[in-house]
Amino acid sequence: MYAGGNFGYTLFIPSGGIFRSDDGGATWKNIGWDLHPDFHALAFDPNDSNKVLLGNDGGVYYSTSRGGRTAPETSPCVAGPDAAACLNRTTWVNKNGTVNPATAGVTGRTGLQIAQFTSIGVVPSTLVAPGAQSLRYWGGTQDNGTLRKSVNSGTWFDMTSGDGGQVVVDQTDHSSCGGFGACFVYGTFFGISLYRITDGGAGFFTRRSILSGINQSDRAEFYIPVALNQLNTNQLFTATFRLYRTDNAKAANAADVHFKTISPDLTSGCTGAAPNGARGCFISAIGIGGGTGVYTGSDDGLVFFSPDAMVSDNPTWTRLDLHSQGAGDKHSLPARPVAWIAVDRSNNRVAYLGYNGFNAATPHQPGHVFKTADAGQSWTDISGNLPDSPVNSLTIDPSFPNTLYAATDVGPMVTYDGGAHWAQLGTGFPIVAVDQVDFDSYDRVIGAGTHGRGAWSLIDSVSAPALVLSKVDSGRLVRGGSNIDYTLTLRNIGNAPATGVTITDPIPADTSFVSADAGGVNNGGVVTWSGLSVPFNSSVSVHLTVKIDPGIKAKVSSIVDDGYSATSAQGPSATGSPVVTPIAPLFRFTLAPASQLDGARVGSSVNYKVTLSNTGFNADSYNMSSSGGTFPVSFLDSTCTTPLTTTSTVASGSSTDVCVKVSVPTGTADSTMSTATVTATSVGNPALSASGTVITKAVAVDTLVVDDDSFSTTPVDVQHFYTDALTAAGKSFQVWDLGNDKNLPLNYLKSFKFVVWFTGNSFPSPLGPYESELKAYLDAGGNLFLSGQDLLDQSAGTTAFVRDYLHVTWDGSETQNDKATKHINAIAGTLTDGLASVAYNNAVLGNDFEDQITPNGTAQPIFTDDSGQPDALSFSGGFKVVFLAFPFEGYGAANDSTGRTALINRVYAFFG
Repeated sequence: MYAGGNFGYTLFIPSGGIFRSDDGGATWKNIGWDLHPDFHALAFDPNDSNKVLLGNDGGVYYSTSRGGRTAPETSPCVAGPDAAACLNRTTWVNKNGTVNPATAGVTGRTGLQIAQFTSIGVVPSTLVAPGAQSLRYWGGTQDNGTLRKSVNSGTWFDMTSGDGGQVVVDQTDHSSCGGFGACFVYGTFFGISLYRITDGGAGFFTRRSILSGINQSDRAEFYIPVALNQLNTNQLFTATFRLYRTDNAKAANAADVHFKTISPDLTSGCTGAAPNGARGCFISAIGIGGGTGVYTGSDDGLVFFSPDAMVSDNPTWTRLDLHSQGAGDKHSLPARPVAWIAVDRSNNRVAYLGYNGFNAATPHQPGHVFKTADAGQSWTDISGNLPDSPVNSLTIDPSFPNTLYAATDVGPMVTYDGGAHWAQLGTGFPIVAVDQVDFDSYDRVIGAGTHGRGAWSLIDSVSAPALVLSKVDSGRLVRGGSNIDYTLTLRNIGNAPATGVTITDPIPADTSFVSADAGGVNNGGVVTWSGLSVPFNSSVSVHLTVKIDPGIKAKVSSIVDDGYSATSAQGPSATGSPVVTPIAPLFRFTLAPASQLDGARVGSSVNYKVTLSNTGFNADSYNMSSSGGTFPVSFLDSTCTTPLTTTSTVASGSSTDVCVKVSVPTGTADSTMSTATVTATSVGNPALSASGTVITKAVAVDTLVVDDDSFSTTPVDVQHFYTDALTAAGKSFQVWDLGNDKNLPLNYLKSFKFVVWFTGNSFPSPLGPYESELKAYLDAGGNLFLSGQDLLDQSAGTTAFVRDYLHVTWDGSETQNDKATKHINAIAGTLTDGLASVAYNNAVLGNDFEDQITPNGTAQPIFTDDSGQPDALSFSGGFKVVFLAFPFEGYGAANDSTGRTALINRVYAFFG
C-alpha cells in the first residue's frame, strides 16, 4: 500500500489490479482500465503527488492526476457491459512506446529498455533475407510474449502473446518458408505448453501446439526446458519430471508431431518443494551434443546421462551427481538446481553444468560451473574466480573449445582457458541478471537476454572455422565376417573456411581395414584423410569400411569406433563421440507395440496393427497365434484383406506389419472389455517368441462424452454438468476422461454417432493434439457438440481444423478473445429459437474468458453475447457440428426449460 504524499487520505494498492482510495480507505476506485495486470511498483513526485509512476508486468505508465477518475461520480462504477462509461476515465500514459494494432507499425518510441527476457535465440545471417541490415533475434519475455526482432530496425514484435518462456531457433532451415528467416522456432508459455512456429515469424500468432504424447498432468517447471538437436533438427526434446523426445518435429502438420517418453522419473520424486528448497522436483536442464547421448539436470540437483537417448526408445540412464560415498562426499556435485547443461557438439563426453543458488546452500560442495570429459564419471569444478552468484546458462564456443560463455545473475561472463580464469564479457553491459546467452557461430554474435534490461548483442570480429565432427554406421546388422561401412561428416559452422584439414580414425578393435575413399590412407591401424577443405556453412564426408574378425569371440557384444578427430590449419579441431555397432544374434525380433486399446461397435470389428522387426542376422518368418480375451481374434496381412497364420520372409534389419482383427459379437453388453494376447514365434528358432496385448471395448450406445477439462493451472471438474444433462435428456453414453488417458483411440471414437466434447478451463489449445482424430471422425459423417472456455485463444483458433471443420474464422488477435458476457441470447430461426436470453454463470469455472466468433461458409450463428456478437454456431454438411465458444456448464440452471437439458435436446434434434 502506498500513501499519496500531500494528499494524506489518498491510498494506492497495486496487486492484480490497481486501486485508489481518496478517503483513507473508506471507498476504492479501480484505476487499472486497459492496463497490463500484475502491478509491482508505484512512485510519486515528492513535489506534486498528483504525478504518479506505475510499474506492472507490461512496463511503466505515468499520470499527472493520480491515475484519473478524480471527478465526482454520481453512481458506483461496477462491472458489466456499461462499466467502460466510468472505468475508462483513467489518465495513464504509456511510457513503453506505442504500436498501431491494425498495422503493427511503431507510432512512438521512448527508448525504455526494460523487457524481462527469459530466453534468447540468434538467427544466423545466412538465414536472413538478402539486403537485411542486421541479424534477427527471438526471445521469450515474462508476461509479454515471445518476441522477434526486425532485421531492419530496433523493433521487436510479439509473435505469440501470453507468457514467453523458452525459445529455440533451428539454425539450419530457411528454405521451407521462403527465406524469411529461421523457419522453425520452438517456444513455450508457462507450464506444459510447447508450440512451434514454421513461417519464421512472417505472420502473427501462427504458433501451433505440439503436445501429442506429453502427459500434461506431469509435475513440471514453470518454463519447461526445450532442446533441439541441431545435427538432426527433426529431433526435439522437452521434459517434465521425465524426458520426452520427438523424431518428427518438422512434420507437415503440428498435430502429427508426437513425443515419446524416454525416461523414468529423473528427479528425487517429490510432489511438493524439493529437499534442497527448490520449487519442486522437475527436470530443469537438457544437454545434447554430438553422438547419441543426452544429459538431464533437475531443480533438486540430480544429474543423469544416457549414451543412447537420441536413438533408443528405451534408453539406459545413469545417475552422475553422487560420488561413491553419497551426497556428503565432497567430490559429489552440489545439491542445488541445475540451470543449464552445455555439451560439446562433437564429443558428448565433454559437458558443462551451470548451477543456480549460492555456495552457502552447499558449503561442502561449492561451485557454479563443473566440467566432465568422460560422460560424467568424474567432474571438475571450473568456477575459478566466478562470483558466487547463480549461473543461468552456458554456451561453448565451437571454434575455441576452452572458451565458455556464462549467463549469470551479475551479467555475462567468459573464460578463455577452460575455467581457470573468468572475466566480464564485453563492456558497457549493465549489472543485471542474464537469464540466457545464445551464440551464433556463423557470425560470431552473442545474444544475451536480461531480466529487466532487455536484450543485448556482442559481435566478435575474429574469423575462424568451427568444426563439428560426427560419424554413423550404415545401420546394417552385422556379425563376425561382416563389413561395417562408416560415414564421417565434418561440418564447418564458423565464419571462415577450414583449410589444411586432416581427419584421422583408428581402426576399431576386432576389425580390419577394408577401404577408405577420398584418399584415405591406413597407416599402422589409423586411417588418415589429408589436405581437405571445408568452406564455412558447408560440410565434407568421407567413408571407411572395416571387416569384423570372422572368429570374433562370443563375449564381444559390439564394435566400438572411437578416437576419431579432425584438425585444421587455422587451429580449430574436433573429436567425435563413440559409435557403437552391436553384434547381432542369428535370430532375434521384436513385436510392437506392447499394448493397444481400441473399440468397436457391437456386431462389427476393429483392426490393430502389430509390427514385427527382424533384429537378427538371418532372414526369418513368424507364426501368429492368440490367447485369452472373449472376442474372436484373427490375423491378416498388412492390408487387412488376406488371412494368414505365418508371415512372409522378413529380411535381416527389415520389418513387416500384421493386421490383428478383433470382432465384437452382436448382443455384447456396452463397455465390455476383452483383452487378448497376440504372440509371434520365430520359424528359424521356435524358442524365440514375442507378445503384445490388444484390449477391445464394446460400444452399444450412441454418445461418447470426452472430458478434456484437466489441463489447466486452475482445473475445475465439470463432467457432471454434461452427464447430468444427457441423463435428464434420456441419452445413454460412455465417458472418456483425457485426464486419465490422453490416448483416445480413433476407431473407438468413430464407433459413436454423437460426440460431446468439453474443455473447461484447459489452456492453451486443448484441441491441438486431437485435431487429426476429430477430422477423421467428422469426415466419416460424425456429429460433434463442442464447448469450452478460451478454446480459440491466440493461434489455437487459426488452425485449418477450426476454419474448415468448426467453420470459425479467427484472426488470432484479442479482437474476439476473452469477451465477458452475462447472458447467452438465442437467435430466432436457428436450433436455439425460443430459448430466449439465459443467464450465464461464470462462477462455475471462476473465469470470464468467453469468446466471440465469426462463422464461415454455411455455418449459422445460434447464440449471441451481451454485445450482440455471435458466440456459438451450428454447421450441417457431410457432418454436423454445434460449437459453443463459451462453457456449456455456465449456461442456465440444470433442468429448467431454457437450461442445459433443453439445449441438449435441441442439439440432438439438430443432429437427427
